Amino acid sequence: MSDPGITVRLAAAHRLHRAGAFAEALEGYAGVLALDPDHPDALNLAASATRSLGDAAAAVDLARRAVAAAPDRADVRYNHGNALSAIGDPRGAAEAFRIASALDPTHADAAANLGLALARAGDDAGAEAAYRAALAVDADHRMARLNLGNLLGECGRGDEGIAELREVVRRHPDLAEGHYDLGLALLRAGDWITGFAEYEWRWRTDGFASPPRHTDIPDWDGRPLDGRSLLVHAEQGLGDTLQFVRLLPLAASLGARITLEAPTVLVRLLADVAGAETVTDAVDAAAFDLQTPLMGLPHRLGLTPGALPPRAASLTADPARVALWRERLRLVDGAEAVAVAWRGNPNSPADRGRSFDGPARLAPLAAPGRRLIAVQKLPRDELEPAPVASGWRVANAGDQVIEHPGPDFDAGRDAFLDTAAVLAICGRVVTIDTSLAHLAASLGRPTEILLKRVADWRWLERRPDTPWYPTVRLHRQTVAGDWSGPLASVVAALARG
Repeated sequence: MSDPGITVRLAAAHRLHRAGAFAEALEGYAGVLALDPDHPDALNLAASATRSLGDAAAAVDLARRAVAAAPDRADVRYNHGNALSAIGDPRGAAEAFRIASALDPTHADAAANLGLALARAGDDAGAEAAYRAALAVDADHRMARLNLGNLLGECGRGDEGIAELREVVRRHPDLAEGHYDLGLALLRAGDWITGFAEYEWRWRTDGFASPPRHTDIPDWDGRPLDGRSLLVHAEQGLGDTLQFVRLLPLAASLGARITLEAPTVLVRLLADVAGAETVTDAVDAAAFDLQTPLMGLPHRLGLTPGALPPRAASLTADPARVALWRERLRLVDGAEAVAVAWRGNPNSPADRGRSFDGPARLAPLAAPGRRLIAVQKLPRDELEPAPVASGWRVANAGDQVIEHPGPDFDAGRDAFLDTAAVLAICGRVVTIDTSLAHLAASLGRPTEILLKRVADWRWLERRPDTPWYPTVRLHRQTVAGDWSGPLASVVAALARG
């Protein structure tokens, strides 16, 4: 028979736990464990509370002790999996969730979390099976169906993924993540009218990268503005801003007097962008009649892929910087120079699968008489002195020489001013899907973009071109993670000129 004192202490601590008072609950669990160090419920609940307080390593230790005390309890194994997920051990978490599911086949959360862990570990087939097992138990399991829809899309099964995401929205009409993810899937499939409407749900999703701004100013609904002032404010990444500013002239054509609020690092680059009367990083909200987020323009304008402006270039490089870099790099005729970039922001969730493992991967691009010039900022320890025009080359680039403009390249608060100038004097650009791709394309440069098998929604599906940029060619993986095909395609494109 259990000690009545332990039962009372545990119940009191659990009440605090459910109320969100995790630290106080932990004190109660510690009191129980002082009386019974192997009490499985106290260990299990203490692991959960500790994880909620952000100490993932300590949570794992407590969860392991709980498993040792009660190895045949599905809830204990499930909590162990959650703790292992929190420390970034998807394989260990998957094993724990697998055991929990075997112990209790009706535990839909264990099956759903098994799917998530397997997906993180790269086992897409196993993840799909786990999500479907969760849905067999509970057809209304939101996250199992949402994750299944996203997984199918990432595996190139876009129509199946869209069907699952539509079902999520049907069953859970208030789930912001469902609408947002459905929007992304529809945009990738080319349904921009519905896709951009669903994309408006992004502001309601948990942890969205750009919080809502200027909500005190009335939102523009896309109707003619008749000379009223419109604040268009940038959101999300720098590449997103560079891409979507090409839509400003369409909004201006409806009678808007547009001020573009842009990130500080882009203000000088965008100073003369068409469609905006003013570009700034600081605005007085009281000065505007209406506002819209920049990436909300396609929805408000009712754009389809065939309705994008056909202009080859929406930006220009500063002539003085062009002259400076032409002299510094000794490029009389830039036709023989290819600007290259192989890495995006490693801290971005979008970087999964899109970046190369290093500059040596660009070896197939080397050819007699061709200069490869890196156009991404690199730390000093990734550069080395070399007998080239700038005096610098990329370190660890294998046998080929990849020149670099040097440690002072694009130094200071203004991003991309030097990069734009170098891009303007190179004959071609080869890059992965990053902000540099949008900069090169916005400058109207002939640009070859290397894409992972299932690329970001903005590049649509299967096609070798993009309605966003007429000077771009897309080179897609046919096998996830294998860059040999896209690189061979780029090499052939460079040979054709």
